[in-house]
Amino acid sequence: MIWYPLDWCRRANITRITLVTPTSSCKAIEDALSRNPHLTSPELPRPEVLAPSGLSQNTGTAEILRLPDVQSIITGHFLILPCDLLCDLPGERLLETWMIHAAGMVGSSAAAGGLGVWYPTRSKLAVKGEETNFLTTAQLPHPTVPSSPESLRPNLSEVVYSSTTDTLNDIIKSQKAFPIRHGLLRKHGKIRMLTTTRDAHIYLFPYWTLDFINQNPKFDSISEDVVGWWAKATWQDGLVPKLGLEHIFSPPSSQAKGNSEANQSYNDIDQDVDITSLSTTHISNLLTPPPTPPAPSSPTNTTSPKPKTAIPPFLCYLHPASSSSSSSSPPQQQPLIRRVDTIPLLLTLSLHLASLPPSPSPSPLATKQKIHPTATIAPRTTISASDVLVGANTTVNQFTTIKNSVVGANCVVGPNVRLTRCVIMDDVEVGERCQLTGCVVGWRSKVGKGCKLGEGSEVAPGYAVEEGVEGAGELLGGFEGLDEDVGSGDEGGEDGDMEGDDTAPDDG
Repeated sequence: MIWYPLDWCRRANITRITLVTPTSSCKAIEDALSRNPHLTSPELPRPEVLAPSGLSQNTGTAEILRLPDVQSIITGHFLILPCDLLCDLPGERLLETWMIHAAGMVGSSAAAGGLGVWYPTRSKLAVKGEETNFLTTAQLPHPTVPSSPESLRPNLSEVVYSSTTDTLNDIIKSQKAFPIRHGLLRKHGKIRMLTTTRDAHIYLFPYWTLDFINQNPKFDSISEDVVGWWAKATWQDGLVPKLGLEHIFSPPSSQAKGNSEANQSYNDIDQDVDITSLSTTHISNLLTPPPTPPAPSSPTNTTSPKPKTAIPPFLCYLHPASSSSSSSSPPQQQPLIRRVDTIPLLLTLSLHLASLPPSPSPSPLATKQKIHPTATIAPRTTISASDVLVGANTTVNQFTTIKNSVVGANCVVGPNVRLTRCVIMDDVEVGERCQLTGCVVGWRSKVGKGCKLGEGSEVAPGYAVEEGVEGAGELLGGFEGLDEDVGSGDEGGEDGDMEGDDTAPDDG
């Protein structure tokens, strides 16, 4: 799976990449990066592998960013990608959208905001039981200049609430409703609540996000904690000092003086150059407003109220589903954005990639050849050319039928075998007269003669299935359990005063 996010970075011209992994997986990843022919391609960017001490498979995503080894390699604004990402949306379009709408202007006093990506789970690639997130957004102001057809601006909005669907269900179960604070409705009169979207874990963060995470040691998840509390701080009174944002956006006097001098220099440039005259799209008649007379001083009130700290918004790109402009026209295909972190998703998306036409293809995820030139295909076999992938050095024996399936490299498929909607990983041996439907067979495993495995069957990596086994929807073979520290981390509900403020029905 690591090839797909690396190839996405290659297409976006992102070359400085750090792959953060637990120590237990470091050696296997380094071996793959140095030996796997797909990962050793000279076109693919070479990532640096970082295995921080204290990082395990159960470490929270926000906790990873708090590790000293990780913070030491981040020197500016940064991008976060998951290793299980399938995405053919051009990365440069996301970067451009963030730079225009959230990164801020050089010399401006406004801090940079963030950008995340969500996608709908209800589509033709929908998988039953797929994880979803609860997302609440507010509409951005309409731009003065219409967006280009290739722009992502029409699908851009501001995140005002973010959590998992499980958290939403827990709140509704305990309170018999979902309370909405008055402060949210005062700030945003119109909001949109989504329960069938999923966080793609593609984040563009400004550098100050690290300070935000360090100020809040109980943050465990990027999606629910970092993005969630950031979004609420933009409209909920009282959260800014609790989250330490005043310390981040109110620097010491020496730093504030430096920022003031920089802003003054930028304003001097504005006075010398008429920026509005350089615009080729829109020119307004800008009139200098008359000076506002000073307010009369009051002898009883000599102190001015402290201005509120302006929190930059966290923006959401909500990937649209395939749509049709009219009932007679075919649906308009959108770029694919999906995470592949379960076996059903692996099966569904692998079969989708197998059905893509070979390169040159509209999708950069398509393969150049459906059947690798080094594969050996015996006579009198039936292989569906439009939706089957066969890897390198694989042997398919006679009288075998393969439809809508993926067969990895170095596999041996015996005679009289029927494969339908299956994913066969590398170095697998399938015995003669086997019938596999809707199965995922792990790498270096063996399926004995005459086995009949139906929908939902899984064969664990390295497991040998005995001859004549029949079944459906079963996991064949053992697997390693989770680490002992599962569930030992802090739960979000322990942060009593902040959670209490969040669920209050009004601002009090």
